[in-house]
Amino acid sequence: MTDLIRECLLDMPLSNMTNRPEGMLAIRRDDVPEQARDVVDAWVEAHGGSIAEEPLIVVHGGKTPAQSGGGAKYYVLAPAALKPPE
Repeated sequence: MTDLIRECLLDMPLSNMTNRPEGMLAIRRDDVPEQARDVVDAWVEAHGGSIAEEPLIVVHGGKTPAQSGGGAKYYVLAPAALKPPE
């Protein structure tokens, strides 16, 4: 199952979410079929990733307000998490 989830995530388009941490990959959580999200959520977290929420309000030329969730959710993980096990 682990390899199947990893391969599915590799087939999904990468996103350039607004607050993506440097060096991390972001994949829209909505791209995963709803019935599989709980399993993929657990896999991402078990492999050092997280589920991040893009701010609903993005301020250009300033700071994004804290606690401004409500936007799209993304899986955020290091590229190494998607490498096949050796």
